[in-house]
Amino acid sequence: MYNRTEIILEAYPYEFTDIQKGRGVYICLCKDGSRKILKEFSGSISKAELLDRFLKYLKERAGMAEQIVYTKEEQALFTDTDETRYYMRTWFEGRECDTRNREDILCAVRKLARFHMDVAGFEEPLPQMMTRTPDFLERECGRHTRELHKVRNYIMSKKKKNEFETAFLNEYQYYLSQADDAVSRIQNMDKEPSGQYFGICHGDYSQHNLLFTAAGPVIINYERFCRDAYISDFAHFFRKIMEKHNWNTGLGMDLISAYDKVRKLARWELQQLAVRMVYPEKFWKVANHYFNSRKSWANNRDSEKLSKICAQEKERTEFLKILSYFVQG
Repeated sequence: MYNRTEIILEAYPYEFTDIQKGRGVYICLCKDGSRKILKEFSGSISKAELLDRFLKYLKERAGMAEQIVYTKEEQALFTDTDETRYYMRTWFEGRECDTRNREDILCAVRKLARFHMDVAGFEEPLPQMMTRTPDFLERECGRHTRELHKVRNYIMSKKKKNEFETAFLNEYQYYLSQADDAVSRIQNMDKEPSGQYFGICHGDYSQHNLLFTAAGPVIINYERFCRDAYISDFAHFFRKIMEKHNWNTGLGMDLISAYDKVRKLARWELQQLAVRMVYPEKFWKVANHYFNSRKSWANNRDSEKLSKICAQEKERTEFLKILSYFVQG
């Protein structure tokens, strides 16, 4: 791959002296001392050009944002001989957000809130495939629930069941009731009034995509940017942090407060957050991983993850009660 990478790098207007493998990327050191990131790109040239315009807008608004590096031929993407597409972007020196550090994660939600405010004025329309409609959450939850049914039916059809399959069936009805409750809440909750709570979202906001640099925190990796409810970004990050902190109620409320102090959360957004936390997404993820892997293997990792989900359920349930009271109030 390194020979191929070196060939790709020849398409760019820099002299490179070293290549290092990172998490899904190649870190390319330039002769002038700067670094660039080379990464596969999933999408069309028009999407890459749209991303480029968005990143330029964001840099103008926020002061710092990664930028796409064009090839010598003034192309946003490089297409390899096997039709794999790559893009190059600028690099920031910094450390990832530490999920064990309370101030790091509070800073992360404040940065996210500021990002949502910064991008509110980006008016260029996104293609339909990058735009999530108000009914997206209901349709997604419905799809996940149907997949849970499929996994359950498959396991029931087996004569001999392994440890994970037995545990899954024991917990299935409990988590299915949560899934049904979440969908019912979505159907009965307030309607989003005017589209003001929808806009450009990061699409994959996590601790890996926030760097603390000498110049301040900066968000990276915007390949999954889309138009969605702003609360979807927050909920994605929030769930990951709460799982890592065993659904600590005090921390959860502090995260909501930190975001709210920068960008005021509306009642509709808090309702959305509560619904997203009620849906047993982690249970679905484990079931989905099991179903799409080689089921002839007894996957110990799936069993361990399911056990961890169940071990956290008491704390999760207590937090959801408090969040529900908070939303109603």
